[in-house]
Amino acid sequence: MDMLPLEIIELILSNPFLSIKDVVNFSSTSHYFREIISSSNTLWRQKFRDKWPDLIDLFDNNFNHYYEEIIYIHNIFRETQNKLELMPSRFCKKYEISECELEEWTEILNNKHENYYYLVLYLMDIVNTNATIQSVDVVPLNTPGNKTQQYYASKVLRHIRQVHLSKEWALFVNIPQKEQLLENGARFVAQWCQPHLDISQKKISAKLDKIANAVKRKLRYVFPNHPIFAVPVEELNKWKRFNLERSHWVQVECRQIMQVLKEVLFEDMRFTGNNVAYYMPQNSFINEVLDFKQGLPITLAIIYEAVARRLGLLCLPINFPAHFMLRFTEDGREWYHIDVFNGGNVVKRGGCPHVRSRNMATSKKDYPVATAVQVVERMANNLEVSARQHTQVNGRVTRLRSSLELLKLVCPQDISALVSLARLYMLHSMDTRSLEHFLLNQEFQVPEQAERVVHMLRDYEAHPSRSRTEQNSTVEAARRTPDLKFAVGMVMTHLALDYKCVIYDWDPECLASEDWQEQMHVDLLKFGNKQPFYNVLVEDGSHRYVAQENLQPTHDTGFLYLNDDVGRHFSHFCQNHYVPNANKEKEYPQDKAVRLTYHTEFLKYGVLS
Repeated sequence: MDMLPLEIIELILSNPFLSIKDVVNFSSTSHYFREIISSSNTLWRQKFRDKWPDLIDLFDNNFNHYYEEIIYIHNIFRETQNKLELMPSRFCKKYEISECELEEWTEILNNKHENYYYLVLYLMDIVNTNATIQSVDVVPLNTPGNKTQQYYASKVLRHIRQVHLSKEWALFVNIPQKEQLLENGARFVAQWCQPHLDISQKKISAKLDKIANAVKRKLRYVFPNHPIFAVPVEELNKWKRFNLERSHWVQVECRQIMQVLKEVLFEDMRFTGNNVAYYMPQNSFINEVLDFKQGLPITLAIIYEAVARRLGLLCLPINFPAHFMLRFTEDGREWYHIDVFNGGNVVKRGGCPHVRSRNMATSKKDYPVATAVQVVERMANNLEVSARQHTQVNGRVTRLRSSLELLKLVCPQDISALVSLARLYMLHSMDTRSLEHFLLNQEFQVPEQAERVVHMLRDYEAHPSRSRTEQNSTVEAARRTPDLKFAVGMVMTHLALDYKCVIYDWDPECLASEDWQEQMHVDLLKFGNKQPFYNVLVEDGSHRYVAQENLQPTHDTGFLYLNDDVGRHFSHFCQNHYVPNANKEKEYPQDKAVRLTYHTEFLKYGVLS
């Protein structure tokens, strides 16, 4: 074997069926192989490409240190796992983790540009795994499918996404306006709010290209002599990369393209405004709208503009007070609006069906063309409204926090959004130092307003309850009483309200305030407040405090898997109950026997009594 030429050895080891571990194991068989293999950049470049094909574009063709980079990546992965394993004991009592408490991850990002992509790769693999665990016992945090690891990985992933995107935004606002594409702004918003997905400009652009190509195919059939078919590829690529200064066709040629564009988008592909679930956040995400063909006026307009630009048509975004449309000018003179939310209908100059005053609508001066930055600001405002108005409880706090932090980034002068963000931080006992630092270093039009918010934050931080040691203190194990029938991890049905829930905490008797007990009519219960009460996670995403007499065990979990906080308390689901994670098990050590009794009974008889 050692007589083989180096090229042959490289060729054999480059086989994609051989993993990095296989190559390392082979290199350990002799000093000779170790030396030639470790120095073969060609081999390790191939292994890097096989293992992480999406990362190979981070390096140019002159990069000669793939072996060292692979070692570095594995060290980053190991460090990431070690830090994740420390998070449950630090944050198990916190509903939201503040930016300041995740600074160590920011430091890793700042050490090396590529670290962002390495962390995202590792964390997304954890968050998006569908692995199942079949065990009634507590499992290690690094077990694939461990919900607690997924919970904290998602918190870190969200943080590093937003740190990276904040840098992207700073670059975006400073590039020339001809390079500030609406589609890139929409992609930025979608990625900010969906950290668990990889929403790249390349992927969004490819989907828009596909629509544009569909329009050209139909255009060739309907108007085969249209001059667009003689445009060089270089010119078409330029239209895709830069905002147009004008439409590239005469009036009749523009109308031919717009006719076919309307047919393809709204008839063939069936893009439409989502009137049924208008406030769903997905309506604001360009990736979701491209996939499911429903959205808000602003998202649909961005898609229309991007496709039209690829076809040489200039469509300008217009921010109406209660609507969003595109303006199209013919031959530099007459213009009209395109109502993308309503099937691409044309609204003549001076008319907009969604403004209250027709006189307002007739003023071209009142509604100037919106910049890409202003469009992103409006999208951020829409997401805040969505987070406040959407009736689904699950993830509402995270969505609201995300939209307010997005507003803080893209519209830093919006003092009302900053006040809302400060109140949200205080409500969830979060560290507010980063927000205070922002307020002190931002120039506001009315400085007194910012000063009042700073004073509010300082009063909050100075409160005696904030001086205690954070969540690192030892948790005292709870002791069961004879009246307790149920245990942490058991899945229950509420007898009166018929929702599914899982127990994550309990009290031997009701410890809620007298006002709460009066409001909830606890005195009308058969056993009143002198019975165990359970803290439960509900399938709609809420947390509730329920009397024992209102609960009954069930094996039907409903939509509990959608509750974002399941991972805070449980590592996995096993047949008919949730298994507590290590911290929760230490807090309720006596519950395991009760939980397993019900588990065994279910396996034996198929029912729970």
